[in-house]
Formats: sequence, structure tokens, C-alpha cells
Amino acid sequence: MKCALSLLFGFLILATASAQDRVPVTFKAFPPEYEVFSRGERLSYSPRDDGLRTYFLPPGPVRVNLTAPGSSPQSLSLDVKAGMARVETKLEPRQGAMALLREASTGKLPRSVAFSADGKQVFVALQGEPGVDVYDVPSLKKEQRLVPSDGVQGGFTDVLAVGGEVWTVQNDGRVHAFDAKTLAFKDSHALSGGGNAFLTDLGSGKVALSNWDLGQVSLIDAASRKAVSSLSLSGSVRGFAFRQGLGYVTLFDKGQVAVVDASTWKTKVVWSAGKAPRPVAVLGSVLFVGDMASAQINLIDTATGKVFKTVSVPSNPHAMAVSADGSLMAVASRGRNNPSDYQLPGPEFGRVTLLNGKGEVVASVWGRNQPTGLAFSPDGSYLAFTDFLDNNLELYRVNP
Repeated sequence: MKCALSLLFGFLILATASAQDRVPVTFKAFPPEYEVFSRGERLSYSPRDDGLRTYFLPPGPVRVNLTAPGSSPQSLSLDVKAGMARVETKLEPRQGAMALLREASTGKLPRSVAFSADGKQVFVALQGEPGVDVYDVPSLKKEQRLVPSDGVQGGFTDVLAVGGEVWTVQNDGRVHAFDAKTLAFKDSHALSGGGNAFLTDLGSGKVALSNWDLGQVSLIDAASRKAVSSLSLSGSVRGFAFRQGLGYVTLFDKGQVAVVDASTWKTKVVWSAGKAPRPVAVLGSVLFVGDMASAQINLIDTATGKVFKTVSVPSNPHAMAVSADGSLMAVASRGRNNPSDYQLPGPEFGRVTLLNGKGEVVASVWGRNQPTGLAFSPDGSYLAFTDFLDNNLELYRVNP
């Protein structure tokens, strides 16, 4: 009896020591139904108020497997030690209309993304560093960085392939042009007035330059690099879509969409469009407007200006992109904000949702921290997006 008690006491000491030796490791992974296994056993965890999980793992090399319903499993090799960075990962759908091809590191704060006219390159404008990163498609091998001769600071907010050139706009008010074939720097012009600005190709050698901070949309002649017309709107301009001679401008602080006649560059009519409309796209006779306040896409009949349908999407829809044939629309949602500061990683990753012309969800995949830039390749076979806070670029193949 004395021997048995001694053995039991010894076992308890070892078990307690083993538990004390374990290291708390924070996991941020999605989808939220994920489970973590090690050596075939499901690991328990402690939930946290911020939505993350804490697992207690033995120090040293540990291999874990993550699974979730409908997702492909993932295996990770961890070097567990005190003070290690939290584990961040996502699982991809086992099947569906979007398949991840590759991810690549970018410069700091990748703000927006655009494909070359032939779809063989993708450009990423950097808010946190000078210039635009250039990647090969589909390898995502970084080829070079485009930096204007006088653009030494960062703050590049958008990039666009237009008329044999690559344009990027900087928040000091300048638009820089590069040759699309050689990628050689051509010239710079002060066009945007400073602040956050973005570019939209209107075709026929015209570009719309929209400025958030000034509440202004300018019509630019691509050949002369001059503003043909400028329109001031009483609101914060956050999105611009164009179709058949009409521009649709979202006014974030007004909850409105201003419809602009491209022939006169004047406001034709103003529609109600939710509480905080940001991204906007038009497919056929339907205008899709992302409302950040309600995490919805409002479908508006362009003939009447009335919302006839709403579609729920993940938190903070930030950007939209339409495939060249007009059959699909992608929505990048940043995810729930960090309660302290939206510019910090929040409790969840963002997502990218694929919709058809009826507003039906075709596919949905997880991004990482704040998917922001978003673009279809010219032939519609690829979709690229940036993870703003992770300095990351993702490339998906689209198979609707």
C-alpha cells in the first residue's frame, strides 16, 4: 500500500511539472470551427475575450494539424518557446469556385492591386514604402519595384494599367506614369490635390481620379495628363464605378450615391445607399453598393434608384472588383475592427466573397489581416488581393 501511494504521489508530481512546463501559445485561425490536433489527439484550449485561443503546448518542436468542416486540413511545425509569436493561419475550402495558388510578401501596407493589360503581371501600390511592387503571374515571383525618380516617400494609394502605361497615385497629389512594357519611369503630374485618391479607367483615353479628402472627382485626359473637368461633391468620396456614360460615386459620410453624367461631368441625381457606403460596382442594370455600417451589399436598380435587395457579407466591406465579362463581382471585407484602433489587427481575418449578377454568393474564402486591394485578371481566370496589415499578396484561380 505504501509503495502504491508513493508511486501515485510521484506520478502527480511529474504530471504537475509537465503541466507547468507547457507554454501558452496563442492561435488566430479561421474558419472559426477549426480544431487543433497533435499526435492524433484533439487539443483543448482556453478561449480569450478577443476571440483568439490559447493552447498549452510542450516546449520544443511540435507538429500540429488543423481541420475544419469543408476545409482542406493543414499541418504546421512549431518551435514552441516562451514569448513566441502567435500562430496565424487559415484553411482553404476543400472545393469551390476559388482555389488558392500562391501567396507572396510585399512591401509595407499594400494598399491596392491591378493586373497588367495582358494579365502576366500584377502591380501592388504601397502605402508604407516608396513605389509599386511588380509580380509575375502566376508564380508571384517579385520582379522589381517601380519608384518615381522623385517619389522617395511612401503613400502610394492606387495603381492602374491604362493605355500602354502603368499609373500610380501618391497622397502628395501626384500621379506617376511608367511604360507598361519596359516599366521605365515616364513622368509625374500634380493632379489629385493631395490626400487619399484612387483611379478608374473610363475607356476612350479617359481616367477618373477620385479624392476622398477633398470630396472631388476629376476627369483626366490620359494622353495630355490634364484634368478636363472637376466635380466637387458634398461628402467623402469612397468609391467610383462607371458604365455606359454614367459614374456612380459613393459618399461615405452622407449615405448616398451620386450619379454623374460623364458627358457634362455634373451630378445628375443622388440616391440613398445605406449608412456608410464605400465600395461600388455595376453589373448590367444593377448597382452594387457595399455598406460598411451594416455589413451588407445593397442592390440598386439603376432605372429607379431604389434598393431592391440586400446581401449580407462579412464585416467592413472595403473593395469590389468586377470580372471583365461582367458575370462576377468580388467583395473584399476587412473583418471586425480592433476595438482599440481599426488600423490594428482585429479579432478575425477578413474574407473575399464572390457574387453573381443576381447577388447570389458563388464562393467565399478567408484572407488574412484586412484584405484591401482587389482585382480580377483581364481574362477573369485569376483574382488577386492584398492583406494590408500583413504585407501579403494572395492569388486565386477562379473556376465558377
